[in-house]
Amino acid sequence: MYLFILISLAISIVFIFTYDLSFGQEDDEKEEDNEEEKLVVKTRIHIGNLELENTKFLRVIGFINGQEAKQDIPVSSIDKTKKTLNVDLKVDEDNGIVEADTPDEYFVCAYQVGDISKESTALTKFDCNEGDILTTSKSNVIRLFQSDSQVYSTSQEVYQTSLSTNNIQNSDKVKIKISAPLSDKDDTEKLIIGVMIKGQIQSQIIEDVEAELDKSDDETIQKTFTFDRNTDIGLIQVGDRYHACVASEDLRPPEGSECEKRIVKNLDKVSGLYAR
Repeated sequence: MYLFILISLAISIVFIFTYDLSFGQEDDEKEEDNEEEKLVVKTRIHIGNLELENTKFLRVIGFINGQEAKQDIPVSSIDKTKKTLNVDLKVDEDNGIVEADTPDEYFVCAYQVGDISKESTALTKFDCNEGDILTTSKSNVIRLFQSDSQVYSTSQEVYQTSLSTNNIQNSDKVKIKISAPLSDKDDTEKLIIGVMIKGQIQSQIIEDVEAELDKSDDETIQKTFTFDRNTDIGLIQVGDRYHACVASEDLRPPEGSECEKRIVKNLDKVSGLYAR
């Protein structure tokens, strides 16, 4: 009888161990499957056009397929012997509102963040670019800080003009109103609106688009986003660029995600942008 009990106990232990091992392998397989379902945007940053001696880290941020993707890259981790730095931004291919497909739009920006205490009134050097999803099976490449980029120089011009005209604004909040006209897509059920300024993203899901459109006289959804002007990478200034995207599977054709951009001209007023 004792022998029978020992044999039964041994069999139970083997069963439990085998079950746990199989369960762990299943989790690993699920993680691999989930990785395969990621949409990847490879941000290729041209190192030679960065001011690394005055930079502590790079903030790379994008709104891709209705989702935020962000990485902070310490300058100490950058290989200065290479010409480019590649930063992979990954999001879900399907987030329940929109499934990534060509030619959906997205944007990516990168900010050179130095000593905030010393540069709180300066316009943080940055670059932004927009792209279309060209593939969901391979990485989509977008380039930043290319020699011919005019993004920062255009913003710097607006910023310097505001200083020369003594157009000093002390607002502690920055408001951005996004308008999404849907007269051609009034059967949209659900959508997401995302806004980025100064390396900060806010987004809002509209769960019932029809109910929102019932409040509108021109079949346009309008949402206002309020940002703290004092961000973790410096003050939002006149000249800073902001981007917005509207995403929904119901917006097809042509794109499930549509994006636009503008430059802040007045911090004391609400900045506006039509995102589609």
